[in-house]
Amino acid sequence: MQKSTVVRMMFCTAFATLILLGVATGQTALQISSCLTKEQNLQMSCSFTPASDTKLSKTCYFMTENKLIGSTNTSSTPEPTFKGRASVSLSDNKCDLYLKGFSDDKPKNYTCYIKQTATPVSIYATLDKSKLQTCSAWCVVQHSGAALLLAFLTFPLLSELL
Repeated sequence: MQKSTVVRMMFCTAFATLILLGVATGQTALQISSCLTKEQNLQMSCSFTPASDTKLSKTCYFMTENKLIGSTNTSSTPEPTFKGRASVSLSDNKCDLYLKGFSDDKPKNYTCYIKQTATPVSIYATLDKSKLQTCSAWCVVQHSGAALLLAFLTFPLLSELL
């Protein structure tokens, strides 16, 4: 192989790596969880990684079958079937939906959208009411405590190696 070909290949590899790293850091990681309250209301949480250098205000909204359920943007109007039944709240890294009177008889996709840059990111879950877990402390630990549990279990193993 010629020296110029090797240099060109190394340059292309380095350039491609930088492009891929730039795309990966610009993305938002999302996780979604849902449960059913004793009163048959739906609770959904969409956790995300906050953008570090955004000038836009964060908004989040939930949709099903191209119908707006609720949004943190007060100028967005939900579908009439969800009006007065849904509330959406946003914290630093979590968007929560509370839907009163969840009565879907067939599975539907529910999508969470987070907009903190020019393009919103989304994640969806297919919800079947008959298969939803009842909201409880254990349900919260299952969905949001996995990292804590992993850290708790990994520490004794790491201390053995040191």
